[in-house]
Amino acid sequence: MRAAILAVGDELICGYRLDTNSQAIAQRLSAISLDIVLHITAGDEVAAIQDALRTALTAAEVVVVTGGLGPTEDDLTRQAVAAFFGRPLVEDEEALARMRERFARRNVPMPERNRVQALVPAGSQVIQNDRGTAAGFYLTASGRHVFVVPGVPYEMMGMLEAFILPALRELTAGGFVVCRGVTRIFGVPESEVAERIQSMLGRERNPLLGLLPSRGTITVEVVAHGQSEAEAEALLAADQQALREIFGLQVLCQDERELSQVVGDLLSERGLTIAIVEGADGSGGAVAARLTEVPGSTAWFCGGQLICQSPPPDELPALASAIRQSSGSAVGLAVGALVQPDDAPLDRPYGVLTAALDLGGQLTVRSFSYSGERVRVRQFAVDAVLDMLRLALLRNAP
Repeated sequence: MRAAILAVGDELICGYRLDTNSQAIAQRLSAISLDIVLHITAGDEVAAIQDALRTALTAAEVVVVTGGLGPTEDDLTRQAVAAFFGRPLVEDEEALARMRERFARRNVPMPERNRVQALVPAGSQVIQNDRGTAAGFYLTASGRHVFVVPGVPYEMMGMLEAFILPALRELTAGGFVVCRGVTRIFGVPESEVAERIQSMLGRERNPLLGLLPSRGTITVEVVAHGQSEAEAEALLAADQQALREIFGLQVLCQDERELSQVVGDLLSERGLTIAIVEGADGSGGAVAARLTEVPGSTAWFCGGQLICQSPPPDELPALASAIRQSSGSAVGLAVGALVQPDDAPLDRPYGVLTAALDLGGQLTVRSFSYSGERVRVRQFAVDAVLDMLRLALLRNAP
């Protein structure tokens, strides 16, 4: 069964707000045997909403609409959907009673304008909102299933979990089972990743693979379909194993962890501690900041120092050893200055950052070069330093 997601709101069309609802809905629907075929966004106009709804219903049997159910003049989704299906809006007594009770609990009189949030198309099933005031609704027509919920993420997720997903599980009972996994690869360009797994990227293949780049990390999403959970899981496991064999240590993880979390887990698993010294003219404390964001970092982070001016690159190994020895940690890391070479074109700037690592007396020194403005170069370089640490822990630590 195919599904489409329609997000409504001028703030989405104009780029003032990121549409996280469609992402969250798609992730949950794809886990229950639905094939997500379309995301579409419409502004707060009746004609635009109806045009988008028509497109979505042409593409899919299930459409989830989110947004435009507020009490203001520009919240027009309920009117647009009702008119599209030729149904009048009617007031749902239970939704109105819930709304009044919600205001009463706060000792606030309910504005008369909020009453519009209890209107639903005639003949639809009300989706009660336990987290807000606007009722949602579910209706069917010509073999299509349309769910309409508010755009407030917290309210939308509550209605998705309590009503939409159970309803869709019943609709898709007896269909195929979907299993999803990810493999995160660091330090390999997207084009190279695609080239190395070319045979696995066919659009008609099962599992289906997709590439999602984010700075130096490429996430390979693997979605397997099977007649049973065991079949889907076996297909997923086979592809995950193949990716590990192809990319080896370049595989960061096969879950949703970020780079800093992976490094923190490695330090914790090996019973190692780390101390860091960074230059204000380089990473500016960003490496330590990333690592200490990891829950439980106090168990393995011994301390960090921020110095005004970094020493030359050839002195960084001694600095890494000094911070390791003075802190009594197993790992010492020194991150130098971010330097823009003299030959860097003004219209195509790039920067170079050098780091040295002392892991129990084993020294590693690397330089990282990235193009772009200073902030961008720093972000990429900090990721590269963290990956340098990850690889050293994998290769050298007990």
